[in-house]
Amino acid sequence: MGRGLSRVLAVASNTFRETVRERVLYNLVFFAILMTLSGLLLGQLSIRQDEKIIKDLGLASMDFFGTLIAIFVGVGLVSKEIERRSLFPLLAKPVTRDEFLAGKFAGLVFTVTVNVAAMAAGMYLTLLATGRRLDPVLLEAVYAILLGLAVTIGLALLFSVFASAALAAVCTVCLVVAGRFSDVVRNMQDMVPGAPRWLVHGLYYALPPNLDLKDAVVYGDPVTAADLGWMTARAAAYLAVVLGVAVAAFRRRELT
Repeated sequence: MGRGLSRVLAVASNTFRETVRERVLYNLVFFAILMTLSGLLLGQLSIRQDEKIIKDLGLASMDFFGTLIAIFVGVGLVSKEIERRSLFPLLAKPVTRDEFLAGKFAGLVFTVTVNVAAMAAGMYLTLLATGRRLDPVLLEAVYAILLGLAVTIGLALLFSVFASAALAAVCTVCLVVAGRFSDVVRNMQDMVPGAPRWLVHGLYYALPPNLDLKDAVVYGDPVTAADLGWMTARAAAYLAVVLGVAVAAFRRRELT
């Protein structure tokens, strides 16, 4: 158990070092910082809504650019290793395929967490520079964003096991976008009379959970500990299924 964990951490550490060197990662972080700082300019142009604009823009930047990082780096976690044939000597060592996938997932989750933390710090610095209060409630939305990004990374990893990086990216984007409208799917039975309940429920739970708290936090809607707990449980359950399928598929994949 201890040796297995150390191997997972070694793969995760190597993944983190590789992803921070990706040119696309620096570009996305650069634009995310620009987006956050532009909140300062928009805040100066608006009346009484400047603080909300900065918060809205900062959280939206974290979500959008974090999702891009999760998808376009995540889909290459397995496929690039196979194409470069760097996976074979790694698996020849005492590293199982399960440990390899777990390490890749953990490494990219850590990378995204570091980048979201940097974006959150930028947003708070923007609020501080404009004389606004540092609202700790914003961290609830940041936490929800991180949960959503972990789910996105899991999906990207799953599709990278089955397909090329390009196809995996398309599939991940489609499923992530569809997940943003999962609440619409849940209410489909009211909008489409006669729709089978089992089909509606099956489709709803097949889509990634909608973990968006940005509007609720920015506009002062209450978010309870129970709400955060339920979101965490849903994200964890969905991730367990996605990663379980990814592991099962990777075990059976022929590597040539």
